[in-house]
Amino acid sequence: MSSKQPLHLILDTDPGIDDALALLLALASPEVSLEGVTTVSGNVPLEDTTRNALALLALAGREDIPVAAGAARPLVREPIHAAEVHGQHGLGRAELAEPTSAPVLQPAAVFLCERIKAAPGALTLVAVGPLTNLALAVRLVPEIAQQVREVVIMGGALRVPGNITPAAEFNIYADPEAAHIVFHAGWPLRLVSLDTTQQVGLTRTQFAPLCRPESRIGRCIDAMLAHYFENFAPRAAYDRFHLHDPLALAAAFHPEMLQWESVYIDVELSGHQTPGATVAWFRRRPETPPANVLAATAVDVTGFTTFFLERLARLL
Repeated sequence: MSSKQPLHLILDTDPGIDDALALLLALASPEVSLEGVTTVSGNVPLEDTTRNALALLALAGREDIPVAAGAARPLVREPIHAAEVHGQHGLGRAELAEPTSAPVLQPAAVFLCERIKAAPGALTLVAVGPLTNLALAVRLVPEIAQQVREVVIMGGALRVPGNITPAAEFNIYADPEAAHIVFHAGWPLRLVSLDTTQQVGLTRTQFAPLCRPESRIGRCIDAMLAHYFENFAPRAAYDRFHLHDPLALAAAFHPEMLQWESVYIDVELSGHQTPGATVAWFRRRPETPPANVLAATAVDVTGFTTFFLERLARLL
């Protein structure tokens, strides 16, 4: 994609350490024109995810990008969070200045509808948190499903175990009813699931070039990762930080870094042990419903991790 024709993109997010890295990747990439950020309850409560989005944009000198606060809770279920992974307020040990800007007046679902309707066929949505905002938006204005360029989702576990239960990945499990609506809304969907995101991870040593003490962004990255590598990773027996959300963000403008397969995917809502499971029909049969998702099935691990490190280094 030419830097003269950037991809117009809105990031729906719940920052979150890997969400923060995805946001920074968008800001570092000339292929992307970030038109807005919408926030949702997920890794931490909405108040924190919204503050984090505003503070990160301020840190990068991009307070011109609007932030719209979204859903504070799932459609039906009680909220769940992942502070043990991301820290109490979502960004590990990073202590960013209190943002001086505020969210726009529209709630995220209205913001998404207005922006998509204003530029039919031009906007890509990248959703890296629970899908509550997207479900509310497509219920509010169903025709946006035909007006959006593409929706790219980080979520699900197709041929691998989940990361919140044996069956389910966090973003889908956090609001399975919203995910069900989004998967069946009829818009062009790409899904970047744990099948590929768990293949792209970096050790703390590999992150070192980004953790430059002389850079404000470098100090922020270091402080975010310090919580993960020193508090969470030893308990979980992890030696790498998985780049879940940055991979989904990159898939929007460099889809050639991954391999894709058209599949039908549904979301389990009623199972006692399996709520939020993403059930993928890879083996086509006459009775199988038509494919509704382009699912990532493989990734160029070295190519993506090299790309990620090179891009974020531009911001330091």
